[in-house]
Amino acid sequence: MGETVDDGACGEWQRVPEEIAQRLGDVPGAAYEVPDEVTCALEHGHQGDHTAVLQGWGDDEVWLLWTVPKTVVAPSCRADGLTCLLPNGHAGRHHVLLADVVEDDGPYWVTDRAELEARLTRG
Repeated sequence: MGETVDDGACGEWQRVPEEIAQRLGDVPGAAYEVPDEVTCALEHGHQGDHTAVLQGWGDDEVWLLWTVPKTVVAPSCRADGLTCLLPNGHAGRHHVLLADVVEDDGPYWVTDRAELEARLTRG
């Protein structure tokens, strides 16, 4: 048995969004019938976006690029004693609420407790 074109390919599956399939299905001179779903054509273990061809005409082709959704388990961010709604170690500002205030107007985007307290005193 020889090697097939799919041997060693990533093969990650993705449904083609209907609006994209419809838009590419009526292209004059189109080379392909747009599939409902595709698999990644890049080599297994590649970095970055997955890639699959959707349509072609002339010397051009349209590719679908996507990343793999994933879940991670991480503790909630409680930096500086704040009740942050993001995971521990997140980038950027904290998205905090006041857990001990029943009718809080938050959540608020702040860099630290001092900014939150200053914001609250300004009212």
